[in-house]
Amino acid sequence: MLSRVVSRPCVRSFSSSRSQSFLFFGKKEKKTQQEIVENQDKFEIDPDAAITFLNEANSPNTIQFDPETDMPDFKISQWMQTKVNARDVEATYSSESLVPIINSTYEELTTKPLTQDQYDGADLRDLQFRFSLAKSLQQKLGFELNDYQISKAHSVRDIYNSIAETVSTRWVSERVPQAIVLRPEDFASGNVYLNQEASPKEQQRKLEELIEKARLTEN
Repeated sequence: MLSRVVSRPCVRSFSSSRSQSFLFFGKKEKKTQQEIVENQDKFEIDPDAAITFLNEANSPNTIQFDPETDMPDFKISQWMQTKVNARDVEATYSSESLVPIINSTYEELTTKPLTQDQYDGADLRDLQFRFSLAKSLQQKLGFELNDYQISKAHSVRDIYNSIAETVSTRWVSERVPQAIVLRPEDFASGNVYLNQEASPKEQQRKLEELIEKARLTEN
């Protein structure tokens, strides 16, 4: 008689769980998920397991920047031929000294000579030429013209008047716009002193001189 062997399929329970390995600051212990949840507040940190956070200061791979090594061909190119600080513009230029600078700059760009009497007829309606002239003037003067000055310059006369106004305006600090800015000529008067106080004897002598001068004026 023949017999038949019947094999049963293996059924795997979905409720079974495997223990997982967790690493707690250097101590490798196998803990079940249930044990971890129940005893999570009892685990102690190993004092010998120090954690080092690497940053730019303590990383062994940090290489300090060396301009000569890292950027040997780097150079800063100053686009202005000279540099005049805002507070020195008034002392460096005057409306008269601007004329030869403007004339020579205009002639370099157009190959045509220009005099101050011809400023009104030298129009700057060509924007490309206006920008070229403004850039060249800034390179020579050593200070920048703002967009408004360039935008309203429809002739050489306009740009000359705008620059002349800039160089004749007393400089004021943008941070302290209400500050008093004094020129050397502001101290030309005899009764103006800066950081100095005359002695009583000197004051009396000066008073007598002023009284004598006033007496001679009356006579």
